[in-house]
Amino acid sequence: MKATTILPLMAAFVAGVSARAPVTLNLTGHIDASQVMSFVYVPFQVEPETTSVYVLQNYSLKGQGNALDLGVFDQRGYQLMNGVNDNFGSRGWSGGFRNNFTITPTWATPGYNPGAIEPGTWNVVLGPYNSVPAGIDWQLQIVMGFDPVDTYFSPTFAQVDFDTIGQFEQQEWLRGDFHMHTVYSDGKYTPDEQIQHAVAQNLNFIFFSDHNTDTSNNIIGAYQQAFAPDLLICRAIEVTTRHGHWQAAGLDREQLIDWRYQDVAGFVDATKQVHRAGGFVSVNHPFAACPACNWGFDDWDHNDAIEVWNANFDSTDQQSIQKWHELLVAGKYTAAIGGSDSHSPPSMNGVPTTVVNARGRKQSAIVAAVKNARAYIVEGPGKSMSFNVNVQNNVAQIGDKVHGSSAGAQAFLTVEGMSGQKACFISDKGYFYNTTITDGQALRHQLPAGLKFVRVEVRNVTDDSALGLTNPIWFL
Repeated sequence: MKATTILPLMAAFVAGVSARAPVTLNLTGHIDASQVMSFVYVPFQVEPETTSVYVLQNYSLKGQGNALDLGVFDQRGYQLMNGVNDNFGSRGWSGGFRNNFTITPTWATPGYNPGAIEPGTWNVVLGPYNSVPAGIDWQLQIVMGFDPVDTYFSPTFAQVDFDTIGQFEQQEWLRGDFHMHTVYSDGKYTPDEQIQHAVAQNLNFIFFSDHNTDTSNNIIGAYQQAFAPDLLICRAIEVTTRHGHWQAAGLDREQLIDWRYQDVAGFVDATKQVHRAGGFVSVNHPFAACPACNWGFDDWDHNDAIEVWNANFDSTDQQSIQKWHELLVAGKYTAAIGGSDSHSPPSMNGVPTTVVNARGRKQSAIVAAVKNARAYIVEGPGKSMSFNVNVQNNVAQIGDKVHGSSAGAQAFLTVEGMSGQKACFISDKGYFYNTTITDGQALRHQLPAGLKFVRVEVRNVTDDSALGLTNPIWFL
């Protein structure tokens, strides 16, 4: 498929000779190996009438033991956003994916925010991610331009509420993907490619979740209208920290979340920023093998969900399911979701697919469904599950909390696209019933007494990998 790209950030500089010649700064410095996983701020002065800032980063032994992230804060400062200070001067972050960027009032390098170039002290932020014992010698070339401009960037936000006239205000199961990337962080897919993939994968909603930047969220409306006006495109950021990655989903327009905290208190402050916006927090790939990708805090209480299934199912996902199950047994109502983490070919969004029981086609309804664990996960297109429990002639669905005993309750499971595979019924006491499942045929099983919850997994009979799993139905 050949991608068609809209460019809402096209440069529109006035032709002619600049009133002033560019100003170039050449800065150098050294980062000690002991500073790995911290952040180093390099100040520079932006002069009045500046209309562009270009930064080029170089450093010693790049790719040979040294790794240095890159971003920038403007004149508002780089103080940590927390419960007291909500001023956030970030103008962009590209991590280790780029070594240069440009910011103008009209456009900016993907991952960076266009807009007014205000005079004052700006700071390039360098994030040492890995270092040889001798440390990192770095160089920055900063070029400030003064070309006049006559057009300015205007965001094009996606529609995140299709219920404005109330036509969708009923419960329905919607298929989606909470985790994907584009060229606006470290992905190779353009936004239109990810949208077209979502349509091909039969998804109803997606969340763009680029690393530590809202820039894809700020331009995605143009792509939505051009390629999939019926696809719900919601706002998220993958908060990529030195202590693991987590999803800030259901954000306000132009909302950023700080990623630079170094302790649990900072993480809690960051989650409050998400919850104040009405969003949810989910730990991403908590047992991933890459440095600082796995979850580094022994704090699972401030997460609404865990991404238990990241891309193609593997042993790290099994670890995530086991951890999630431990939390359920301990009485937590943490939801399980999945995410493709799709960056570039051949990965595809919708693998896995998370299916949520939402009251309406809108971002707030998707968020509410996750917070109430009204969701299940399947491997991808062509697969679905229906799971409920009949308790004294009342039907409980995934995520419901039943006031009563499991004694005498009947569980019903129906699947599509997983015929011949193994259905596993699981409670707080562990696995208690396994059987082969047939597409379209309702499987009924009477539950034993004394269960705190019941949930279902469908496993591949060949390698025991997951093909589907539900969140629990609870007995209180």
